[in-house]
Amino acid sequence: MSKVEKTMHSAKIVCVSLISILFITATAPAEDRHVREGFWGGIDAGAGYLQHSLDDESKDEASFFLGFKVGYTINPHFLIGAELSGWLLEASNLWDPDEGKGINQVFLITQLYPSNDSGLFAKVGGGYVNTWSNSPNENRRKSGWALNIGAGYDYYFLDETIALTPFVGFNYGETGNWDYKAITLGLGITFP
Repeated sequence: MSKVEKTMHSAKIVCVSLISILFITATAPAEDRHVREGFWGGIDAGAGYLQHSLDDESKDEASFFLGFKVGYTINPHFLIGAELSGWLLEASNLWDPDEGKGINQVFLITQLYPSNDSGLFAKVGGGYVNTWSNSPNENRRKSGWALNIGAGYDYYFLDETIALTPFVGFNYGETGNWDYKAITLGLGITFP
């Protein structure tokens, strides 16, 4: 499969995921929604499909995703914040110090809620990315930049003090001669 075909396949997955989220949220029952205000935070976990390449070699794999985010509500439609997140490409091993590889991101993010009556949001972010490897045959750390676009939906419960947030995101990043694209599906817990 060529790079163009792989990119088109990735774009199709993002489109299907976004349409699925929109369909699910359109059929959600109408009810009084949470008023977004003040500080917020959250934890996200999920699985990502990563395509990364070094020079002319490329590799596709599924990987575990984990993220932490905090921020402030500018108005009920617009949230800003910071996110620390990443993918574990290879687990570290205490008995073999040459094992372990991952991607870390530090982003400034914004979440836009088009309606006060809905938990649907679009997310955009960007910032610093760091790849790390314990392998002696690879450069230990590389730094660069990355971008993120995504969408999700906040389902509030427990007297609107916690939200379950299914989400989908697409990331692209570069660190010198290494780049990656990732599509991530997951579930977050948001503390509004």
